[in-house]
Amino acid sequence: LGGCALAAGLGARPAVGAVVVGAAVTAGGALLPDVDHPGSVVARSLGPVTRLIARGTAAGAAALRAASCGCCAGRGGHRAVTHTLLFAVAVGLVVSLLCWVGGNVAAAAVAGLAAALAVRGALRRRTRGAYGATAAGLFVGLMAAALPGPVAGWWWVGLPLGLGCLVHSLGDALTFTRVPLLWPIRIGGCRWAPLGMWAPLRFRTGSAAELLLVVPALILLGAISACTLITP
Repeated sequence: LGGCALAAGLGARPAVGAVVVGAAVTAGGALLPDVDHPGSVVARSLGPVTRLIARGTAAGAAALRAASCGCCAGRGGHRAVTHTLLFAVAVGLVVSLLCWVGGNVAAAAVAGLAAALAVRGALRRRTRGAYGATAAGLFVGLMAAALPGPVAGWWWVGLPLGLGCLVHSLGDALTFTRVPLLWPIRIGGCRWAPLGMWAPLRFRTGSAAELLLVVPALILLGAISACTLITP
C-alpha cells in the first residue's frame, strides 16, 4: 500500500486490482526470508517439499556464512543471507524477470502463492491449509480475470515481493538478534556483522513491545496509505 500511495502522490493512479495484488504479494514476501528456518511458516506451507527446501536453505546459508567469514563459523544459517538487502533485491529482480517473460501465468502463480503464504501466516495451524489453498485459488482467478494485460505489464510483481523481504529483515533488525543487512560488506572486520536498532530500543520477537508498538505503527501506516489512494 505504501508503494502504491507513493505512486499516487507522484501522479500515477494504480488500479484497485493492482493495489490488492501488490498488498498480498508484499504480505507473502514478508514471510519469505524465514525459509532459512525449518520450523517457520514458509517451511510448513507445502509440507515435506518446503520443509526440505528450508533445511537445504539453512544448511547452505550456514556453509556460506562459515566459508565467507572465519569469525562466524558455527553460527548456523538462520538470519543469514536471506535476511540481507542483497537477497531482497535479488528476489525482486528474479521474480520481475520471470513475470516479464511469463506474463499472466507467471504473475498469477507468484501472486497466488504469496497470498496463500500470507493467509497461512495469519490463521491458526488447524485452518491454515484449507484457507491458504482457497486464498491462492481465488487470487489466481482474480489476477487472470481482473488484470489481463500484455506480457511486459507484469514485471512489477517482483517489486512488492522484494519489498516484503526487505520489510521482514528491517523488522528483525529491531530485535535483540538483529540481522546482517549489508552483507557482504565488511563492518568491523566481519561480513556478517549484525545491524539493528539502538540497544535500549530493541525487543524480543513476539514480545509485548512488538505487539504494542510495531504492529499498531504498521496498521497506521497502512491506513494512511489507503487514505492517500482513495482520496481524489
